Amino acid sequence: MSFSDLLTPRKEVLSEQGIEGIIDLDNALTPRKGKVEADPRRFFALTYPTADIRRVLREFHNRFNTMRASPGLYLFEGLKGCGKSHLLLLLYHLFKSSEEGRAWLGRHQIECSLPQGITVIVNKFTDMPLVSIWEYILRELKIPCAEAQPIQPGKREMESALSGRRVVIIFDELEQGIRCLQEPYRSQNIAFLQMLSEWANQTRDVTLCVALYGETEEPGATLKRVPCCRVQFRETGDRAKVVLHRLFENHDSLRTDSAAAVVDSYLNAWQRHTRIAQPDYRSQFLTSYPFTPELMELLLERVPARGGFQNVRGALGFLGNLVRQTHQRADVIAPGQASLADREVMERLHDLDVSGDLLRKAQNNYEDLKGQPLADEIAAAVLLYTVTSPRGTRTSGCTRDELMRSVLRPDSDVNTFEQTLTAFTRFAANFHSTEGRYYFDTEDQPEAKVEFRALRVDDAEARAFLRQLFLQEILREPSAVFFEDSATTQEALNALPKDRIRFVLGPRRLKPEDRHALFHGLEVRNQVLLLEPRDPDFDLDRHPDLLHWAKRQIAAEALLASIEQAELRETYERIKRADRKYSVDAIRRAGLVYIAWQRYGATAQEDMVEEEEITSRELTAHEVIQALHTRLFPVQRIVEHLSSRLSGLLGKSVRAIEREYKSTLTFPVPLYESTIPKAIRQLAGDGVLSVQHPRGNYCDQDPDLSDTELLEATLSAPFEKPPLPRPPLGPSGEGLGPPVPDSATSAATAPAGPPAEPPAAIAAVEEVKCPPKLSPGELRQEIALRLAAYTEATIEEAVFQIFLHEETGDLSTFPASLRGGVTGAGALEVEIKIRRTGPLTKAQAEQLAESLPSIPQAHYQATLKVAARKEGNASRE
Repeated sequence: MSFSDLLTPRKEVLSEQGIEGIIDLDNALTPRKGKVEADPRRFFALTYPTADIRRVLREFHNRFNTMRASPGLYLFEGLKGCGKSHLLLLLYHLFKSSEEGRAWLGRHQIECSLPQGITVIVNKFTDMPLVSIWEYILRELKIPCAEAQPIQPGKREMESALSGRRVVIIFDELEQGIRCLQEPYRSQNIAFLQMLSEWANQTRDVTLCVALYGETEEPGATLKRVPCCRVQFRETGDRAKVVLHRLFENHDSLRTDSAAAVVDSYLNAWQRHTRIAQPDYRSQFLTSYPFTPELMELLLERVPARGGFQNVRGALGFLGNLVRQTHQRADVIAPGQASLADREVMERLHDLDVSGDLLRKAQNNYEDLKGQPLADEIAAAVLLYTVTSPRGTRTSGCTRDELMRSVLRPDSDVNTFEQTLTAFTRFAANFHSTEGRYYFDTEDQPEAKVEFRALRVDDAEARAFLRQLFLQEILREPSAVFFEDSATTQEALNALPKDRIRFVLGPRRLKPEDRHALFHGLEVRNQVLLLEPRDPDFDLDRHPDLLHWAKRQIAAEALLASIEQAELRETYERIKRADRKYSVDAIRRAGLVYIAWQRYGATAQEDMVEEEEITSRELTAHEVIQALHTRLFPVQRIVEHLSSRLSGLLGKSVRAIEREYKSTLTFPVPLYESTIPKAIRQLAGDGVLSVQHPRGNYCDQDPDLSDTELLEATLSAPFEKPPLPRPPLGPSGEGLGPPVPDSATSAATAPAGPPAEPPAAIAAVEEVKCPPKLSPGELRQEIALRLAAYTEATIEEAVFQIFLHEETGDLSTFPASLRGGVTGAGALEVEIKIRRTGPLTKAQAEQLAESLPSIPQAHYQATLKVAARKEGNASRE
């Protein structure tokens, strides 16, 4: 239900013009159609009898009905909008419209009997400036006075002029009238007012009611010295009652328990998520219904304290607009209803932010995020709290509890609130959060500007950025090709020079069908190195953190183009550098594997490949080639492969053989231009084959040819060697054969016996320590290496330790199990110790290492207690 089911908004509140908050005495003197000041019945209906009104009417009753001493001067002091003019007009209508006045007094049980026949003299000095106040009074009393009188009249002259008539003088905006006068008229009018106020305290025939802004300037400085009834409108409790009375026809008759169900439903919802410190909060809420206590405090206490909104008048107009906007849909009205999309709200808030900079920036932030649920309410509440906060204090904005009470309804989802608040914190450039308080500020937050600008970067642009980053910062090979599909990738590879190694990078692990199709029909295909992520779950194109960091870098670069301040530029450069580091580190952690072809079949199902891990930290193209050359394709392997197929090499040129190795997919890969020539030189030097060239034929020696010349040479069988000398003949004419070594003879003639015992096995329990590694996989490999020297090994105990110490970085890159829901820049330290008792086999120990939690940037180490039979001549290294 809406609050209008219980409260009836006044017609003027719901009209397009809204509530008329300004009371103008001149409208009562010169009636204008539709003006409330000229209609006593309407005016009395809108008037709430505040404590100040009751006090003044009590003094008036005493003055005209008792002999008790009562003041003749009434000073109504306060800034615009506090109710001075309303009180003056009330006194005017009580004298001029006695029947309506008595009805109003009776309705509110106020005793104030006013005599008939009193002359009421009224002037609003901004509408009718006066050179001579006494001439105006005498003219209103229809008493002739000398023109151009050189000096103001004294008390005796005024007594004579009144001739026993009773007069009530009501002056509004008196300061403005005095301020505009020049000497000597200024001093004469102040002197006359002083005389008039002193005379009013001596007689009941004259009563003077004056509205002033304050006592610091004339005529307030003079009048305040006269005994008087001063009303300064400081009764804060009445302000809320005045507002509610002016907005709703039936608020005075509404029973508080009628709204109890609505109030309690909100309190129950809020108490699940917020802390309410005030013990009497419920009663406050029932009193201020349909407005929350926080909203009333903001508008009736904090706004006037800042000198804005023209006190009650401004608050009345502001709240009246909220009633008009929400009366058909809202249960209660909270700060979250002061929408930044409402033009009237923003115009009224300009009174508190004269420059408009803060409002404009807050509105821009809201426009950026208005698609988020509850964004309107969050922006409205935070802005209203911000512009009403005391200037220069640490209490700007609102607390989390205040914000939740300003936004949440009983049917609201707190998770939605949290998500949208996080969005404002991350993406709104002028939305700040400090020490648990939320506020808008004219100072931009670079992080938030980058985050929001990053939202405009699409995934395709971010993917292209990441690929360039991979090529420039990690592989450092600009000509490398990322796999898209087999046809596109082949086209890109064939456009590259084919006399050198070409790289294909898989943004993710490729399917066997993709690998097969990529190399099918590819030119010089054994010179193409296919590299894929070591992490089987890694996908460069879909990694959420990588895409996010890429978008931030693009956004920071775009923002830098429009910034000239050196300090601000450095901030954006720092943001870009940090996100670049996060991106590079994440890609390096994913690692690389080289896809080595063992067999290329007719279909993908017939293919056979081995995934060879690239262990280099940097992963540059040079280091990848160097690692493959050292581990997989050293020159010796090429030599062995050539030796295994010598018959097929004879008669071919070295260049043709090199071309064959560069093109045949399952052959060892010649990674350097000198690889094949070096292998041929070694075979020729070993006498396995001969090299024939116009410059000479070579066997059993390194050919005296340059590599270029060697490529033009032809391979042949080794040269025939001269026959060895025949051995001497024995007595029977048979050859004696070559001399037999003594050891061989001894072995041949040694008597048969039992086989020799193997080296004695040594039983031992040892502690095997594995140094820190960068991943569970590397630790598993280290454990396998360390345990290889042990036979029949039993692990009695395995202790695994994980260490992580990150001073600065993005916490969202770490698993939620370590950081919970905490994100953003920060530091993280983790130490995990896992002890597993045996007995365990070597395979089980390796499986345990593989099962350790994967934590980016952490170090893994293990200590194993091994009981084993270790062979005497074995080595653990």
